[in-house]
Amino acid sequence: MLQPETFNIYILLCVIAPIIGAFLLTFIFIFEKQIDSLEEEKRNLELEQDLQRANILQLNQQIQPHFFFNALNSLLSLARINRKEDLVAGIEALATFFKFKYNNHEVLIALKNEIQFVDSYLNIQQLRFGHRLTVNKYVDDEALSVQIPPFILQTIIENAYKHSFEKHIGPAELSITIKKMDNSLLIEIKNTQPLEKIEMTTEQVVDELQQGYGLENIRKRLELIYGLENILFSIQNNEQHYTVTIHVPA
Repeated sequence: MLQPETFNIYILLCVIAPIIGAFLLTFIFIFEKQIDSLEEEKRNLELEQDLQRANILQLNQQIQPHFFFNALNSLLSLARINRKEDLVAGIEALATFFKFKYNNHEVLIALKNEIQFVDSYLNIQQLRFGHRLTVNKYVDDEALSVQIPPFILQTIIENAYKHSFEKHIGPAELSITIKKMDNSLLIEIKNTQPLEKIEMTTEQVVDELQQGYGLENIRKRLELIYGLENILFSIQNNEQHYTVTIHVPA
């Protein structure tokens, strides 16, 4: 038979134990929430920093001064031969391009906004390359509202111009395909390669390194936003074509 003192201690423990357990569970829950909050904050900071790096890359590396000068030369040529309609269209495209370029961007934007940016770039380049370059573009209407990181398409397309078309003296082709398939978005950008490889200058070697950095920047941003297990990023490079394929959640 239990002594009164022992019985009282037993009763006290029975009363206190659930209270202590509840406090411990509450503490653990709050601690886990704080850890989750810190991890989310860290992830958001990484995304913001990576977006800043992407903007810097676009402004200082991907868009080299020669693109701006080439665009101005094309517009000047149109003015000299009095092609006013084409000149106005070119100026409007250039204005749209830089307006988008220098605006602040969220981590994700609607695909239709990125397409508008890309179209302004393509219109400017068309003034320069003319009928020598064929651009085939297919964008699924259902994909236009899908949110994607900014500059994804732009970086890849600029690489095609800089590392292929500007080194190609004959007919060239650029294909852009974007489709929404169930819960995923497919992006495929393919360009023809120069038939003859030329010996690269120091500046061209630097450009090649920047191309690799630009594509690595895209891959890293996609991983940070969607998670490594939720994306597909592949590059196929052969003598005829250079193809970048991306799958991300829609």
